[in-house]
Amino acid sequence: MTVLSLRFHGPGDLRSERVDLRSMGPGEVVVAVEACGVCGSDLHFLDGSARTRHVPITLGHEIAGRIVESADPSWNVGADVVVAAGVTCGSCLACLADREMICERLEMTGIDFDGGLAERVVVPGKAVLARPQAVPAEVAATAVDAGATAFHAVVCRAQVEPGEAVLIIGAGGLGSFGIQIARAGGAAPVIVADSDPAALERAQGRRADETILVEAGTSIGRAAKLLTSGGVDAAIEFVGRAATLDAAVKSLRPGGRAIAVGVGMEPLTTLPPVLWARNEYALLGSFGSHRRDVEQVLEWLADGTLQAPDLERIPLEGAEDIIMALAGGHRPATGRLIVIP
Repeated sequence: MTVLSLRFHGPGDLRSERVDLRSMGPGEVVVAVEACGVCGSDLHFLDGSARTRHVPITLGHEIAGRIVESADPSWNVGADVVVAAGVTCGSCLACLADREMICERLEMTGIDFDGGLAERVVVPGKAVLARPQAVPAEVAATAVDAGATAFHAVVCRAQVEPGEAVLIIGAGGLGSFGIQIARAGGAAPVIVADSDPAALERAQGRRADETILVEAGTSIGRAAKLLTSGGVDAAIEFVGRAATLDAAVKSLRPGGRAIAVGVGMEPLTTLPPVLWARNEYALLGSFGSHRRDVEQVLEWLADGTLQAPDLERIPLEGAEDIIMALAGGHRPATGRLIVIP
């Protein structure tokens, strides 16, 4: 059968096409996509700053839908599901150490194989997770990457404790979740820095204690230290720029840790080694999430502990023009873009 898909053919080239849905193999399922989020990495492919494994390819790795065919005995037709952003091998050293997010043979949905900006998608059954009935598809789609990646950064890597001061740099979809997850863990204060006043206003609605508007000449580190007693315990950077990661480091109090989550290609230049040693700073990477992180975020969305970011829903037909305008900076992001087939 053919399905309508958004196909990436190279930088600046996103096309709406009908393509043959590949045949389902053993252990795989076919998911009828009900919602698929547009992530910042999708925009990076379009602007040429990141690459997929091959082209053309159907983008999209924040997928929620319903199983319509199954060759995996663990999954029945009709199940409401989400699809994990990454498919792991289960046998490498990282997987055996329960660190599947850094699997040596990790394959990413919509990057290494066709993703969910389409009417249907074929994925391994092991990549599928149950979706609670209380969580609508468009909300569940945000949990797969934005929510779970933020959870992994705040809880698993930063290991934020009650009463610790936390700085969130970047108040987009990940940052919106990061604020709430830090608050759920008892962090105080939670400070948010962003260059977009509207994003900071949304952050206040997600219970940020303080905000920092980043303008020309703004020192995020200095501002964070003025808002705390000498710096934050954890600074979590969701942007992926060298300057903002440097700012995260410079916002720390002695013994603090900076978490690099945003994916960027700029080399980092920051403090001299003597200050790292003297203050026992830590800089940690955080990539993606574990399956249980996704499950926890879905559970918190179901019980109201978390709210999804503001959403902008658009139909699959014609979505290529809107996504290209967003990637080219010709259209403001008014919320997490969710494509509805």
